[in-house]
Parts: sequence; C-alpha cells; structure tokens
Amino acid sequence: MLHSIETSGKTIDQALEKALKELATRKEDVDIEVLSESHPGFRGIFGGKMVRIRVSRRDGRAPVADAGTSDVIRTIIAEVLGFMGVDHTITIEESDDTTFVNITSEGLDGLLIGRRGETLASIQHVVNRVFTSRTGRHSKITVDVGGYIRRKHRLLVEKAQKVAERVRKTQKEYDFEPLKASERRIIHLAVADYDDVTTYTIGDGLLRKVVISPKTSATDDLPRD
Repeated sequence: MLHSIETSGKTIDQALEKALKELATRKEDVDIEVLSESHPGFRGIFGGKMVRIRVSRRDGRAPVADAGTSDVIRTIIAEVLGFMGVDHTITIEESDDTTFVNITSEGLDGLLIGRRGETLASIQHVVNRVFTSRTGRHSKITVDVGGYIRRKHRLLVEKAQKVAERVRKTQKEYDFEPLKASERRIIHLAVADYDDVTTYTIGDGLLRKVVISPKTSATDDLPRD
C-alpha cells in the first residue's frame, strides 16, 4: 500500500492531481513537498519545464481502494513521458496474458520508438518494473507507440507463413535472425497449424533464433522457446 508518492506535471496542481488519484485520498489529508521544477536530464533536449513533487499521507492510512491496473499504468506512463516533455494519449486493452498499451504522441513517435525499437523496449521495461514496485503485483505490460509493435508483429507473421510455404516446397530448413522471446513465440504460433512444417529454437541468449523445418520424428522433441 502506498503512503507517499512522487509525481510530475507541468504545474503543481497537475502533479498533485495525479498523486491524489494514485493514493486514493484528498488534498487536505496530505503533505506536499516540491522536489524540483525541471528535469535537467531532459530539459536541454526537449525544452519542457516540469514540476516534481512528493505527496505523503499525514496519518499513514492505507488507501481506500487499490487503483485499477489501467489507472496505475496511465500514471506511470504520464510520469515517464512527463520527464521528456512529451504530450501523449494512450489506449489500454487487457487480455488474459498481457495488458497492451498503445501510446500516441504529438509527432514524437519515432523518438519514443528509437533505433530498432530500443527506446520503446526501455520504456516498457521501466513501466513493468515501476508497476510491480508500486502494486506488489506482476503484470505483463506490452507498451507500443503508434502501432509500431503490432505492425512489426503482423509483418513477422506474414514472413513466417511465406517461409513455411517455401520450406514445404523445398524441404530445406530456414533460420531466422536472432529474435526476442516474444518475437520467437509469434513465429512458433504462426506455423503451429501446419501439418508438415514445424519450428524449433537454437542458440543461446541474445543469439537465440527460430528455425522453420520440415516436420519429422527428429524435430518432435526440439526446444521451442
């Protein structure tokens, strides 16, 4: 349960509103400490002035109720992108195995995605870590920007299916480039319905990749992760 929280906004009132929502309490029941009026790590790049505050309960009471998963995620992303001075909107979809968050920015999608999605991967890592820290719950949160991840996944499915057809005709294996675990899973699922083609995984660590192969008794027990 949270008894204090640090939030940021373009004004103290904006930052306070976020904190009160996260703590599920009222303005008259908290103490407010202004920590800074800008973030030097990003101000020079984005030029956005931000106010960061710490809000603490006066009586140490637990929150009236836990904030919903979506509200917590919205607050975390607002803080992360607030440091960067990025105006944004988000949509959140929850499914059985993940909470999918899509961020739309005002002309800064490319910046948030970064080279080969590296910045986006860092944002997703921070959001997951902070969510677990604040709620005590582990939730798989997938963060997307401007539909980049979904487009990439769709293209990966299309490529996997084309390769599967080629393997079926040539009876020759095909090795993909090293991929993240989530991307390997997409390929495994894309080929799962083929009767005469299968997938397995080779390599270690960052070099782990998927092979699409003709299905034989020798491929039945090969790893698929």
